[in-house]
Amino acid sequence: MSRPQDARARAARFLEAAGGELERRAVAVLLAAAPAGELQDWLAQGQRADGGFTDSADADRPSLAEMRRVLGLLSDLRALEGPVAQRACAWLDRAQAPDGHWGGDGEVEEHLVETGLLAGLLARATCARTAMLDAALDFLASHWTPDRVKGVAWEAVAGYAASFANLPHDLGDEILQWCGRELERGYRAGRFDAVSTARVLLWCDAPVLPGGRVTAGELVEALLAEQAEDGGWPVPDDAAPETRVARSLDALVALLRFAPAS
Repeated sequence: MSRPQDARARAARFLEAAGGELERRAVAVLLAAAPAGELQDWLAQGQRADGGFTDSADADRPSLAEMRRVLGLLSDLRALEGPVAQRACAWLDRAQAPDGHWGGDGEVEEHLVETGLLAGLLARATCARTAMLDAALDFLASHWTPDRVKGVAWEAVAGYAASFANLPHDLGDEILQWCGRELERGYRAGRFDAVSTARVLLWCDAPVLPGGRVTAGELVEALLAEQAEDGGWPVPDDAAPETRVARSLDALVALLRFAPAS
């Protein structure tokens, strides 16, 4: 098994070769080879005038998924501030539904995941209005039941954990206890791999969740063991092959956060 610093170097080489411009710029910031401001300036060039972001599938309409991807990356880089984040917050404020959710007209389960992840990210942005965050949390709480996160419901665990770990609420302790237990249960059963489990802890900005005993240190050991020869991380059978770059970036962030260089 390689050492964390060796694994980080191999991961960086993989991402620089297999990733796009966004991933390459993110790696440079993560490894302190470039300032976060350069990435923010680059992102600003692709941001719509209304504050939204588009993806390659539909360049004419803002994408909530792309917005979450950009905010998630800025959060991982500890750079969730400045004009890009401010315009993004304003766009999300306008896009929020009256009941507090984000996600258009889809199923409530989709709304819960999208709203939970976005609320958790926005909690770290000083530009996010308190009323917007409170509305999102009230929406999540109004639909809360332990059944939402039981079993192998990784997305629901991630959404609820990310939001209630970063924002105060009367149901916070109960929800995080359930999320911690279900995250550990999925990991111990082999249904959640180390990258997916570490991603939840990164969104929560915590080395461990209440109710669970999966620690950041344990996940570092698993990440080192799961890394492929080319420096990336494999994709689970139920995931799309094109997610490998994003998962490998998640793993690199986890190694930097949970096994920092001495």
